[in-house]
Amino acid sequence: MENSSPQFQRLWTNRRDQMTSRDWTHLPLLPSIVDRLGLIDLLRFRAVCKDWNSASFAATAEIDAIPDQELWCLIYGGNNSECSLITESDGKHTIYIPEMNGATCLASSLGWLLLFREGSMFFFCPLSGAKIDLPGPFPHTAINDHVAVFSAPPTSKDCVVAVVSRTETETLELHMIERGATAWTKHKLASMVPTKIQYAAHYNGGFYFFDNKSDSMVYMSIEQRELRLGKVRYMKSAKDKSIPLRFRTNSEKENMKKRLGLEDGVQVSICGTVVSCESSADKMVPYENTGVGADDAEGRQIVKAAWFQPRFHRVSQNQSW
Repeated sequence: MENSSPQFQRLWTNRRDQMTSRDWTHLPLLPSIVDRLGLIDLLRFRAVCKDWNSASFAATAEIDAIPDQELWCLIYGGNNSECSLITESDGKHTIYIPEMNGATCLASSLGWLLLFREGSMFFFCPLSGAKIDLPGPFPHTAINDHVAVFSAPPTSKDCVVAVVSRTETETLELHMIERGATAWTKHKLASMVPTKIQYAAHYNGGFYFFDNKSDSMVYMSIEQRELRLGKVRYMKSAKDKSIPLRFRTNSEKENMKKRLGLEDGVQVSICGTVVSCESSADKMVPYENTGVGADDAEGRQIVKAAWFQPRFHRVSQNQSW
């Protein structure tokens, strides 16, 4: 029989071996599975092996990118890259992020952190490792009670970054840089209030910085490049004109403190954020105790933390500011 010849058998065997040894990670099944994973499951999936990591390259865990979602928290500090990741439902995870070693988070929005380290600033997504450097150096070599905010994701042409601080008792200083620019611009406001910025937000072409204790605020128009002092007025009825922002409630504060799980007496410097809410005004989470020295006056270590929306951003290798 011709079909039983050794030559035919070898050919059939080779084809069979090629079929059975095919790299099944390229099959469309894996991307279909990946698209249904939440962030924690996606991170676990990517950690299995290089092939699974490659198969999930385009995944963004959009299933978790929904309004009103509980924030995650990244606790970091010390002189190493060890961090604690606190998620909504899976508890606390120990992860290692070299980019957080020696860094301080100044702003958090839509899954991006704005970090300051060794005189320079960069955007960083802690879940994907995506990084975008800002032109440097930043005008200040040290950070103390600085609060920042940005208008859009760093991949957007509309991204503008603003960093505010009090350089003197009677002077507020704001540095700003927009996408594509190579240098920071400086703006000053002679005012004794607010004494300490606790909240920061962007809305409708402007940056808002709030004290919350003195009901004072600072407003910066991106287009007009004008820094102004204002007064917070609370809505008395639904007909009152207002910006869709609100401060965190006391019950929300206690719940977030409980989630951190830190021991009593631990000094913590926390970077706040703004949470999008479909049914109400967006919630502003405050910046707390933002003095970021390595230790306090009694030699106790200050732990750093950043609240952030869980997102998995990817950028190209040649992505630049």
